[in-house]
Amino acid sequence: MFKKGWQPKEYKGVNDEIKQQHMKAKDMSFKEKWNYFWYYYKIHTIVTIIVIALVSVFIHDMVTAKDTSFYGIMLNAYALDGNALESSFSEYAELDTENYECFIDTSTVLSYQSQTGMDYSTFQKLAAMMQTKELDAVIADGQVFYSFSFNGMFMNLEELLSPEELDRYKAENRVYYLDYAEVRRAEELEENDPAVTADSESHRASTTEEMASEANAHRYPETMEEPVPVGIFVDESPLAVRTNIYTPLVPIYGVPVTTQRAETAKKYLDYMWDENIAFEEMITTY
Repeated sequence: MFKKGWQPKEYKGVNDEIKQQHMKAKDMSFKEKWNYFWYYYKIHTIVTIIVIALVSVFIHDMVTAKDTSFYGIMLNAYALDGNALESSFSEYAELDTENYECFIDTSTVLSYQSQTGMDYSTFQKLAAMMQTKELDAVIADGQVFYSFSFNGMFMNLEELLSPEELDRYKAENRVYYLDYAEVRRAEELEENDPAVTADSESHRASTTEEMASEANAHRYPETMEEPVPVGIFVDESPLAVRTNIYTPLVPIYGVPVTTQRAETAKKYLDYMWDENIAFEEMITTY
């Protein structure tokens, strides 16, 4: 049994050292005390300041963070100034910029030609945004769009556009159709053979000409068993034509099934076709 007040020798020695140092500090000048403090507690002080700064930034971001009014991604459109697009679209759609943030990401890249770590990061980012229901619109070239739509990412545009609006795009041959019969067959094949993925390898074109041709094949529902409209070709839109960002690839617009701002996503589609927007001024200069 330990006696009351007993301390290990090591602890007692440290205690005595601290007391001695405190006694020394009593008779020091302010400058000497400061030098003494800085010598013994410099690391602790720096760490504490860094922690306080990080916590302050985190709290500030939480308090000042705005809700999202729209989040769109234009894959492989890095020649476009995302900030300029955000400002222009916010004005066009009359979005509340005081209380909400509009995001249009033009910096994210994705390619099926040569899979890299960046491509996998993009997949993870898109999956996370789908999961949190933050993503409202996606524009991608035909090969990327096909893979996403094949895996159920985009909503049936019959649920987004009125019959009159959809008919107008149909009349102009601008609707992207996905054959759901083909999707089901691929899924059944995957169930029977786990080594097979549901994404059809026949759509992995090797040249830009083949990619454009494959994308354009989705304009013709009469060639499909069960065509469902899941996208709008925007290659002839003022945005694509005046910026020339996707040539020779074919850009397609789609709305994720998880969007909670479908009406704003619809406005973005109208925005891309507005002849009065100076899209050519939104090209980045760096």
